[in-house]
This record gives sequence, C-alpha cells and structure tokens, in this order.
Amino acid sequence: MDALLIKTGGLLLIVALGYLLKRRGVFQQGDARLLSRIIVNLTLPGALLSSFSEFRLVPSLLAVLAAAAAANVLLLAVSALVTRGRPGPVRALYLLNAPSYNIGTFVLPFVQSFLPPDMLLAVSMFDAGNSPFNCGGAYALTAALTGGERLTLRSVLGRMLRSVPFDTFLVILLLGLLGLRLPQPVYTVAGMFGQANAFLAMLMIGLLLEPRIPQESRSDVLRVVLLRYGFGLAASAVCWMLPLPAGVRQVLVLSLLAPVPSVSLAYCERCGCDSGAVGAIHSLCIPISLAFTLLVCLM
Repeated sequence: MDALLIKTGGLLLIVALGYLLKRRGVFQQGDARLLSRIIVNLTLPGALLSSFSEFRLVPSLLAVLAAAAAANVLLLAVSALVTRGRPGPVRALYLLNAPSYNIGTFVLPFVQSFLPPDMLLAVSMFDAGNSPFNCGGAYALTAALTGGERLTLRSVLGRMLRSVPFDTFLVILLLGLLGLRLPQPVYTVAGMFGQANAFLAMLMIGLLLEPRIPQESRSDVLRVVLLRYGFGLAASAVCWMLPLPAGVRQVLVLSLLAPVPSVSLAYCERCGCDSGAVGAIHSLCIPISLAFTLLVCLM
C-alpha cells in the first residue's frame, strides 16, 4: 500500500510541477503540442511494445477482450449520437474522451499491487480489446466525422494505419497469434522509451491543467465526464454478475472505471479541441478514477 501511495503521489506531483512551470513562464500551454507528438510517435509505442513482451492470446479470456471492444464501440456510438449537428471540435471532445481507457499507466500498477500475478494476463486481454481504439481507431473515426470526409472503411483504416501506436499494436497482436517473440534487446530498448511515457503524459496534463473549467465549455466537460462514468458504472454492474472468477471481474471493473488515456490529449490537439476543456476533463477523471480504483481494490 505504501509503495502504491508513493507512486500515485509521484504522478500527481508531476502534474502539479507541469502546472507550476507553466504558471512561472518556463513552459507555455502550446508546448503540450510538442509533447503530444513525442508521446504518440515514440514513448507510447515503446510502452506498448515493452508491456506486451509476454502477451499471449488466451481463448478463455476472450470475454475480457470482447468487453473492452464492446465498451468502446458503445461509447463511440452514443457520443456520435448526442453530438450530432454540433461543431467538429465539440464532437471530437466527446468522441475522444468518452471512450478508451488508460490501462498501461493507471490500471496495471494497481493490479500488480493488489491482485494475484495471473490477473496481469486479464489486464493484457482488456488492453488488447482497448488498444485498437486507444491507439488510433477512435481518432480515425473522429477525424472522418469532424473533418468533413466521407466515412468509409477505407478512410478509417487508412488513418489507423498511419498511427504509430496502432501499427505497434498490430505487430504485437500478430506476434501473439503466431506465438512469436522479438529479440529481447528490442523489448529492452522499447522499455527505455516507454518508461518516459507516464512522466511526459502527466507533465502534458499539467501544462493543459486549468483550475477552472472554461465557462463556454463547462456543460460539455461535465457531460463527457458523466457519460464516461455513468456508462462505466452500469457496465461494471453487468460485468460483476458474469460467471467469471472474482479476480477477472475486478479487472473488468477497474478497467471500465479507468481515466481517459493520455494519448487522447494528443489526438484532441490534432482535432482542434478546446485545450482548456480537454485539460479539465483529464483533471476531473484522474481523482474520480483513483477513488473508484482504491475502493474496488480493497473490496
């Protein structure tokens, strides 16, 4: 518990440091754009590759993978429906922040600390279903819906394949299906990149963090948060009643109540979302998810 609290406090300290450095003029809010490009193209792919070094596709846990994919699809559909007719950046705010879950840098440390070691496989399976959306799928759909493009399978797949994190996920999935592994030095080097991901993501949140929710986007920020956690609680209740081992059910609940993934910050910037609104959503989601996570882990 002590180590977990120290790590949690450390992440929050990095967020505070980014905010204070911005207030002191050392960084500008616009510097988050550079950090977002580093995260999407370097550190996130490294974190994905290193964390899935032992990934194997296990048929008995396909229900976990299916739950992750279904949750993302449903939230994308609801977000698209409730924002129909709204401006592109507003639609993107919902589509990029209501779905997808921060598994690698949020859920995984808690599972390692509180649940049996074999539950790490369940986390990997959830992330396998979540990653196609987290690593480019949601962004591809959002860009098509908000950019005035015709939404076709070809256009969505084209954008997904131009996403470095998604390409990394495809490599991981293919290796897992074939039962193959890359040479260990590849995972070691990838881990060096990946270790910087949590730090840069928290620092970027600090640069985008604003104590006050922008007046013009306050209602949208609150609706995104309510949509995300209202769905998460409802889906968690359903998953808790499934005939699965208790540890697997805990993993499902932890994952469905996880905060918005840090990569959505980068994709929101690409889609022209209000940076203050994006920062406010992330600022609200972190403490909410932390409270739910500690409650579930201690059950």
